[in-house]
Amino acid sequence: MIRALAVDIDGTLSDMTRALCPAAVEALRKLPVPVVLATGNTHCFTRTVSILLGTPRIFIAENGGVVSHSEEEMEILADRDICEKAFLKLAEEFPLQKYNSVRYRFTDIALLRNFDVSAAMRRVQELGLDVDIIDTAFAVHIKDRHVDKGTGLSRIAERMNIDLKEFAAVGDSQSDRPMFNLAGFRASVGNARPELKEVSDYVARNKYGNGFAEIIEYMAKNKMFSEVH
Repeated sequence: MIRALAVDIDGTLSDMTRALCPAAVEALRKLPVPVVLATGNTHCFTRTVSILLGTPRIFIAENGGVVSHSEEEMEILADRDICEKAFLKLAEEFPLQKYNSVRYRFTDIALLRNFDVSAAMRRVQELGLDVDIIDTAFAVHIKDRHVDKGTGLSRIAERMNIDLKEFAAVGDSQSDRPMFNLAGFRASVGNARPELKEVSDYVARNKYGNGFAEIIEYMAKNKMFSEVH
C-alpha cells in the first residue's frame, strides 16, 4: 500500500511554461496520503508551491541538495563549493550562463540551456570533476554527485517513519530516476523521457499535469492508497 507520494513539479504538475494544470491540482487535493514535492528548483520556489497546493512543508529541492522537514527545519545535504569549482573549470571551455535563480540557491548551479550539454557531460568525466550535470529540459544543473532526489527521499522517509517502498514516485525527467529506484511504485507522465518510462510501473497516455491526474486516477481505481497518513 502507498502511504506517501513523491512528485516532481516542472513538466509533471505543470506544462513547459510552468503553468500548473488544474486537473493536477484537483487530483492532489483529493489524495488521502501526504505529498512530498521533489524538484530541481529552489527552496523558496518549492515552499511557495507547497503553500499554493496545500501540501506539507516537507519537500526536496535542488535535486536533493536541500530537504525541508517542516516550516522550521531545512537540511542542506550538498556542497555548493564543488559546483562552483566545476562551473569555473567548465566556463573556460563552454559559454555557461547562470540562471536568474542563482541568488536563491544553496547547493547547486542552474544554467541556461544554450550550450552543448552532452559535450559538457563528457568533459566532466574527462576532468574527473565531482559533479553531475543534469538536464531537466527547463534548466541544466551542476550538482554535487553525492546527492540526488533519491538521497532527499531517503532522508524524508526516515523522518516520516515511512518505508521507501510505501512511497509512490511520479516524474518526467532523468533527475527523477534516483527516487524511482527507491519507491515502491513508479509512474511517468506522457511527456517523460524514454529512459524514465522504461523503469516505470505505469506510463500515462496524457502529458504534463493531465498525465499526473491520470496516474492518480489509476492508483485510486486499483486501491493502491493507504488511508493512514
